Amino acid sequence: MKTSLKKLHKFASHRHDRKAQKQHQSVTLDEHARATQDMIDMRDCYDRLLSAAAATANSVYEFSESLREMGDCLLEKTALNDDEESGKVLLMLGKVQFELQKLVDGYRSHIFQTITIPSESLLHELRIVEEMKKRCDGKRELYEDLLNKQKEKVRLRNSKSEHFHSPQLQEASDEYDEEANVFVFRMKSLKQGQSRTFLTQASRHHAAQLCFFKRAARSLEAIEPHVSLLAEQLHIDYHFSGLQEDGQEFFDDDDDDSDDDESDEDDDTEGDSETHDGELSFDYGQNDLQKEVPTSENSME
Repeated sequence: MKTSLKKLHKFASHRHDRKAQKQHQSVTLDEHARATQDMIDMRDCYDRLLSAAAATANSVYEFSESLREMGDCLLEKTALNDDEESGKVLLMLGKVQFELQKLVDGYRSHIFQTITIPSESLLHELRIVEEMKKRCDGKRELYEDLLNKQKEKVRLRNSKSEHFHSPQLQEASDEYDEEANVFVFRMKSLKQGQSRTFLTQASRHHAAQLCFFKRAARSLEAIEPHVSLLAEQLHIDYHFSGLQEDGQEFFDDDDDDSDDDESDEDDDTEGDSETHDGELSFDYGQNDLQKEVPTSENSME
């Protein structure tokens, strides 16, 4: 009687252990599947981001070359103009093209700093995780192969009571579990930092765009009074149809005062964004850009 109870207890214990092990494996497989999908989504996201950054950088480079050609053309026409005032304005218009070209080149370098280099760095980390996934898959295939072979041996012997967890099979199972845990943990860690990293990239690229467009606008606005005066003298209607924004003329004298009032605040905002320390090393190069690109007022003098 005691022997029968011991056998029954042992059978129930083995059954409970197999059930618990099965539940544990299902949780691991779910985590593994989620980590795999996260890895695929992250790869797709940063591949698209790098592609967009490359296309933007190429377009900006072509724009820079076009500005240089436009500047050369305007400066060549300056020497052929007999009217001193007209020649002076053409000279200003030619020089401002080269100022814009330098600003465009600066923005292009910022694309690499804010988008390309950080994205390539993250993809390098992702490639390490992908290698972990390959090793994990290899260990799982080895374990499943050994398990199937062991089951086949048991089936041929027709011994249902034989326990088919050999030391070799257990070792393969442990190695697979270890590789799976490392892969899932590393992928979770990478995903947790992705949202902050991505936001850092986007916000710094925004700051680079803001800096570029503001400086470009200042360069053009500096020569605007000279162009406007000459156009008025020669009866040139250079505010042609189509230069409108939300139904209002883009060149609106009433907006000049408000723009001047906001310029100091904008400069402070740019300074704050440049000195802010984040996860990714980034220097907008404002000081270098200021040294390379003279202000429009000085260049016109």
